[in-house]
Amino acid sequence: MCGVRLRIPSLPADNPQQAEEASQAGGNANHLCQKCEVGGAYEVTASDEGYHALFDDAVRQMQTNTGTKDKVAQYWIDILLEKAKIFKRENPDKSQDEITMELLGWLRDQPDLDPTQDTPVEILHTILLGIVKYVWHLFHTSLTDAQKSLFYNNNLIGKHFKTLMQTMAFHVHSLVTLDHFNLIQSVDELGAMLWVHEISNMDMYLDDLKILIGNTLDAFAAVDAAKIINKVKLHLLTHIIPDICHFGPIIQNSTEQWPGSKP
Repeated sequence: MCGVRLRIPSLPADNPQQAEEASQAGGNANHLCQKCEVGGAYEVTASDEGYHALFDDAVRQMQTNTGTKDKVAQYWIDILLEKAKIFKRENPDKSQDEITMELLGWLRDQPDLDPTQDTPVEILHTILLGIVKYVWHLFHTSLTDAQKSLFYNNNLIGKHFKTLMQTMAFHVHSLVTLDHFNLIQSVDELGAMLWVHEISNMDMYLDDLKILIGNTLDAFAAVDAAKIINKVKLHLLTHIIPDICHFGPIIQNSTEQWPGSKP
């Protein structure tokens, strides 16, 4: 007897490392996302069209046919060039276009790793140390010294932000504006949907998740509109749904180590 576990190639990591693996400049670049070509100069992101694009997953619309000069691509280029020579010799009557289409068909059937797409959204760094941390900073900096004594203060790590994500909405209603409370509530609801290990109804789950992601981005825009432009982790929320379709529940790509778990 033997067991087989099928795994989809991916590069789980924090956001800067994923950007580096995808040969992308990271969140400080004009085009701040390694998964799509969203963004641009300030004149673009500050425009109605450019700002709205940061709320959408534009992978399908933004994919291009440009090649990449790197070791991964060169490996397949060398194989294709050799196959093309053999194919031409064995099929002299076929046109260049026919040969090209057959070779591309063969290439599509090969297992491959695309760093721009196989860097799934990682919920520890993107959600807890990103989205929830932004919410906490906006909230905590608005408190008086006396109010700050009611909550965690400094040196917060992932487990603290997870606790805040689960409990803040029950304790802050009288301390924040309505817009800020809507933001806290939206992030709490989104987090509850992401920390699941099994999805029983994928269509219903993704429909609900799309609404919660939209609510979160809209709530951030109402409280601090500039964050949508300046923080790539907010835009990465739009890539969660295609990542779940490809990799399964997003919790499976977390780099967080639980007590007793093996690295």
